[in-house]
Amino acid sequence: MLQLLGFLLLAVASPTGQSSDLLLEGAMVYVSADAAPQRASVLIRSGKIDFVGNAETARRKSPLASRIDLTGSFLFPGFADAHGHLSGLGKSLEIADLRGATSAAEAARRVGAGAAKLPSGAWAEGRGWDQNLWGGRFPDARDLDTVVSERPVVARRVDGHAIWVNSAALRAAGIDRSTPDPSGGRILRRADGSPSGVLVDTANALIEKAMPAPTPTDFERQVLAAMEACTRVGLTEVGDASAYDPEDIALLERLAARRQLPIRVYATVGTGGGSRRSSYEGGRAPASDALTLFFQKGVHIGREDDFLTVRAIKTYADGALGSRGAALLADYSDEPGNRGWLITPSEQLDALARRAREHGWQLWVHAIGDLGNRVSLDAFERARAAIPKADSGGDRPRIEHAQVIALSDIPRFAQIGVIASIQPTHATSDMPWAEQRLGPDRIQGAYAWRRLVNAGARLAGGSDFPVESHNPLLGFYAAVTRRDLSGKPEGGWRPQEKLTRPEALALFTSGAAYAAFEEDRRGRVAPGFDADLTILASDPMTVPESQIPSITTVLTVTGGRIVYGKGFSSGARP
Repeated sequence: MLQLLGFLLLAVASPTGQSSDLLLEGAMVYVSADAAPQRASVLIRSGKIDFVGNAETARRKSPLASRIDLTGSFLFPGFADAHGHLSGLGKSLEIADLRGATSAAEAARRVGAGAAKLPSGAWAEGRGWDQNLWGGRFPDARDLDTVVSERPVVARRVDGHAIWVNSAALRAAGIDRSTPDPSGGRILRRADGSPSGVLVDTANALIEKAMPAPTPTDFERQVLAAMEACTRVGLTEVGDASAYDPEDIALLERLAARRQLPIRVYATVGTGGGSRRSSYEGGRAPASDALTLFFQKGVHIGREDDFLTVRAIKTYADGALGSRGAALLADYSDEPGNRGWLITPSEQLDALARRAREHGWQLWVHAIGDLGNRVSLDAFERARAAIPKADSGGDRPRIEHAQVIALSDIPRFAQIGVIASIQPTHATSDMPWAEQRLGPDRIQGAYAWRRLVNAGARLAGGSDFPVESHNPLLGFYAAVTRRDLSGKPEGGWRPQEKLTRPEALALFTSGAAYAAFEEDRRGRVAPGFDADLTILASDPMTVPESQIPSITTVLTVTGGRIVYGKGFSSGARP
């Protein structure tokens, strides 16, 4: 199979590096999310779709095109993940995987197994633990100490907003009972006031500043590994929510200039701290120096040959629901007295929204709780009033996650023109405990996709990988079923919020394209559009719902280049 794919890659690449004509034949083609499928041939020329239709007509238009027989497959506009973390995914592939651990002891054992392979002095790392899987008790440094005591350990919670460390890491960072909680974060403590080993949101930086900084080589290796993993599940583009710093963006630009990006990257920049110097996917905002540099440089709009776009800013309104850092209008139902916290004070968020709109940059705001969503909407509304006519980049602000929304705020998404960037698998991951956090009334506005659609909001779909799997079909499945992979609960959790299959497909095609200002070139299989295509072995629009997660990718094409292929044959030239 690898030899065949290599042959095809050579066959469709000219000596100049530009794609030559490629003809995909025999597949059932969905030209858009709301169109009925048709058996059609797709002719690709110079990275663009040239023709969609009858096979004989396509062959006459390009008699020498390289042909691939896709009979029995299903061809879609290229899938895009509107919100993922490429550097985070790449790193997660190299460290201990703690997802699914049913006890702190099991998670610690997994970290210990990885630590045994590390050189002396290296920090051990893991990601993916979730205390909700073992009764809700947060882990303790002592749980890790029993397995790894001689070297520092940092294990990130599944949502990326809390870290669990051992005593050696606390000592390395100089954290003790006298260390105060930072604004926008918390150090969990034992009854005697000593740090327990779990830090939440901005408190993570207290540990991270003591960790060895990753190198540019680490960054390149990890993002390229992440992109390769994305091609295998049919992704042709990722909205990268990593909030990169100028050095990171320069590295991505070099990779793009060398044509080493196999998928399109719609990257976000941070407002201050460096993403490689802080693996926390939160961060304080907004320090202005980095933004000033980006504004002076201007936006980088992806060309056909480099696949990189830089025109968006990422910041944080609040933390996460699972670690009780999401900012709520009232107390957590399962922790009276705690309403979470705002990571970015509302007045700073207002200033950032105005600044982004003024300079024509799109602003993404992470907002989980109903207070976090409200202050984000308020900031966008005030920016719109202050600057009625924005440059093109500033007029499509986004709220990332839009997870818990006061019912009165749901119509404001459409009224203000704010995109709701949702991750369907968050709902199916959180459903066992979400109502305990929020109570029966507040849950009405949580993961409320149907309410958002009915209110006229524009939605884009993603996964927030590596928090969730980067496979877009799992998000598709969660959107239409509201069930976990075992099929529970029967009928779906809060099924009134389900999306239809065409709506779910739109999340990862046309919706994601609109959220990236690409609706005139991506999200459809049509002449003149980018030749970004996802070809699947089965049809997620028609198979039984239970079969959707197991559908495999046959072929991934980005800009007319085959970046992943499996299970197809090449037709001989006539």
